[in-house]
Amino acid sequence: MKPKARHTARYGDAAPLLLPPSLHVVGELPFSLEDFSALDTWLAEPGWPDNHMDVAMLEGYLAALLTWPIELAPGAWLPPIWGIRGWKVAAKIAAPETYNRFIELVIGLFQELERRLVASPPTRTFVLGRDAPNKSGRYFAGAAWATGFMTALHENSAGLGSRSSAVRSAVEDIARYASLRSLEPSALPGAATALSVAVMIIMSERPTRGSFAAAPKNKVRLLETTAKIAAKREFDSNVDDMSERDKVTTETGAKS
Repeated sequence: MKPKARHTARYGDAAPLLLPPSLHVVGELPFSLEDFSALDTWLAEPGWPDNHMDVAMLEGYLAALLTWPIELAPGAWLPPIWGIRGWKVAAKIAAPETYNRFIELVIGLFQELERRLVASPPTRTFVLGRDAPNKSGRYFAGAAWATGFMTALHENSAGLGSRSSAVRSAVEDIARYASLRSLEPSALPGAATALSVAVMIIMSERPTRGSFAAAPKNKVRLLETTAKIAAKREFDSNVDDMSERDKVTTETGAKS
């Protein structure tokens, strides 16, 4: 992550070239709730490209990179976070010290998600494990999380056809939440349960990579038969509530 100085014959030293980090050489980084809050606050600030991720979308994006068997090429997965295609650093973090700090927070979150997902029992992620609103959020956090997950999967969807029906169904569940941006914050607990279960199902067929171990399949089946059913009921209830509110609004408008 250390910037590399550039030299030109005409101008001498140029601005430092910010290089993408390699996850294979980055050491272990601690990551706390305070770090998560700092990252959330940073992403809520003005000055980012319009398509940058909020913290919920970022967490879902990183979760997909962890649970899907892909190679993380340096520079290929970072620009979508700040809303740019190709290796180019957003002006918001173009200063070397700022860039390094932001990358440390992102990789710290990445590593913490891995620790939580492989724990026994697994620990909920920051977004899916709490009801507090995110400062950087622009719409329903469950939908943003699912959108981030599907963004990573869209870029690295090789092998989906060879997966089990349970994994394909889990991906469909996540994709369904990605479209529900208008849900109320009160719907997050049910969405968080369903998304957490879907991730565990996908992890059950995740080949081991480094310290990343696949989740036991019997644990995934247990999750499917309990939490997923409850989450689906809450999801259906929230959709019904939305439909009822839309019906009342339509009838009220017609009477007036």
